[in-house]
Amino acid sequence: MQEVDIPLTVHRVIADGGRRSSISSVTFSATGSDILDEETAEPAELERTLGLWSGMAIVVGTIIGSGIFSTPSLILAAVGSVGMSMVVWVLGAVVSVCACVAYMELGTMLPRSGGEKEYLQAAFPRPRALLPFVFCLSSLAVGSPSGLAADSAVTGTYFMYAATGRTVEHSEWAQRAIGVAVALFCTLMHGFFVRAAIRLQSVLTVVKVLLLVLIVAVGFGVGIKRGTRGFGDALAGTSTHPSAYVSALFKVFFAYSGYTALNYSIDELRNPVRNLPRAALGGLLITATLYVLSNAAYFVVLDEAAVRNASTAVAGVFFTEAFGALWGQRVVPLLIGLATLGNVMCGMFSASRVLFEAAREGYLPWSRVLGSISRFQSPLVALVVSCTLTIVYIVTPPAGEAYAFLIDIGGYPVWLFYGLAVVGLLIMRRSHRDLVRPFRAWHVANGVTIATAVFMCVVPFVKPESDDGEIPYWAAPLAALAFILLSCVLWYVQVVIRRGPERSHYAYK
Repeated sequence: MQEVDIPLTVHRVIADGGRRSSISSVTFSATGSDILDEETAEPAELERTLGLWSGMAIVVGTIIGSGIFSTPSLILAAVGSVGMSMVVWVLGAVVSVCACVAYMELGTMLPRSGGEKEYLQAAFPRPRALLPFVFCLSSLAVGSPSGLAADSAVTGTYFMYAATGRTVEHSEWAQRAIGVAVALFCTLMHGFFVRAAIRLQSVLTVVKVLLLVLIVAVGFGVGIKRGTRGFGDALAGTSTHPSAYVSALFKVFFAYSGYTALNYSIDELRNPVRNLPRAALGGLLITATLYVLSNAAYFVVLDEAAVRNASTAVAGVFFTEAFGALWGQRVVPLLIGLATLGNVMCGMFSASRVLFEAAREGYLPWSRVLGSISRFQSPLVALVVSCTLTIVYIVTPPAGEAYAFLIDIGGYPVWLFYGLAVVGLLIMRRSHRDLVRPFRAWHVANGVTIATAVFMCVVPFVKPESDDGEIPYWAAPLAALAFILLSCVLWYVQVVIRRGPERSHYAYK
C-alpha cells in the first residue's frame, strides 16, 4: 500500500534573551525524510529511517538491558523479601507507564529531537536556557554515560561467565575491558554503518525478547513440575526503612528506563505524531509484562539464597539450574551478553542524539564540530564523545560496588528532570494553549510521575538502616547534585557570557 505524504508542523522553541519564548514552525513530510524550514527551505541532514516497528524495536531494545538479567539480586537484598521484590517490580511498571504517557503528550506536542531539552525550554524560558542547558550537561556527563557504562560492564560479566562458567571469581578488570570494547563497537556501528546498526539493533531486540520468553517458559514449566522454591514465606524479612525502597526503585527504574528513547531522536522517526505513542507505550507494556513474569520465574526455579548470591549474573545462575552446565554456563550467558550489547547500542544511539542537539543549540563549546553530520549520515563526533565519557565511567569507579553506584548516580538526575518536564507539561497547558496536542496525558499519570520524582530526589539523602558498604549512601546523589550545581555555573559562562545559543546552528535558521 502506498503511503500518503502528509505535511506536519513541528514546533521549535526559541528563547529571546530570557524575556519571552515563542514557538517556530518547521514543516516536513510525515512519511519521508525531507524536512524543510519555512523560511530557508533547507533540507535537514538526518534521514527519517525509523518506522513504527523499528521505533518500537529501539524502545524495547533500550529498555531490555542489563537490568532484568542483573538487578533482581540487588533489589532482593535491598527490600529483604521475595514478595516485596515482586511488588517493587510491579510498582516500577505502573510508574513507568505513567511517565511514558506524560512523555507521549510532550513528544507529540513538540515533536523534535532532544527530549527534555525542548520541553524545558518551552515551559521555563527564564532564565534563558538554564534548565535545558543543565539537563543536557547532566544527561551527557552523568545520566547517559553511567547507564551505558553499567550495561557495558554487565555485558563483560556475561561474556566472561560464558567463557569461564563462573559468576564472581573472574577478574573485574577483564569484564571492564570487554565493556570498553563493547562501547567502541557500538560507536563504530552507529558512526559508519547507520542502517546496518539499526538492523542489528532490531535483531538483538528479538534475541532479548526471546530470552525473556524462554525465562518465563522455563519458570512456568519448572513450577508445574516441582512447585516454587523462592515463594515459601514471601514477605519474611521485608525492610521497613524508606531508603531501602529508594535503592530498590533506582534499580527497578534503571531496568525500565528507555521508554523515552524516541523522544530524543524523534527527528528520525517517520510520522512521529502517530508512531511515537504506539511505539513507546507498546514497547513498554510488552517489556513490563515480560519483566514481572521473568522475576516470578527466577524465584520459581531458584531459592532466595541462590538469587542473593548470584550477584549480577542471576540469569546465568537461573539457566545453569534449569539446563545444566553446558547451556546454563556457556550458551545462554553468551546470548544474554549479546542482548545487553543490543541495549548499549540503543543507549548510545539516544545519548549521541542528545549531545548532537545540545551542540546545535549552542549549549556546548565547539558546537559546530559536535553538532556536525558526517558523510555517513551520523553525528559521528557526538558519538565519539558519548563513547569516551562511557569509557571513563567504566574504568574509574572502585571495584566491588561499581555497578550499583553507576545505577544510583545516573538515576538521580534522570528523575529530577522527569519531574521538571512533567511540571512543565502542566505549565504549558496554560501558557501554550494554542499548541496542538494530538495526545493528552491523564491527570493521574502526571501526578504519579511528579510524586515519584520528589520521592526519588529527597529520600536518597536519608541514612539507611545499615551503611557498611565501601561507598557511602550519600555519595551517588551528592555527586549528581554537585554536578547539577556546577552546570549552573557553566550555563552562565556558555549562555550568558559567551552567548552560545546566539551563534548556534539554529540561530541561522
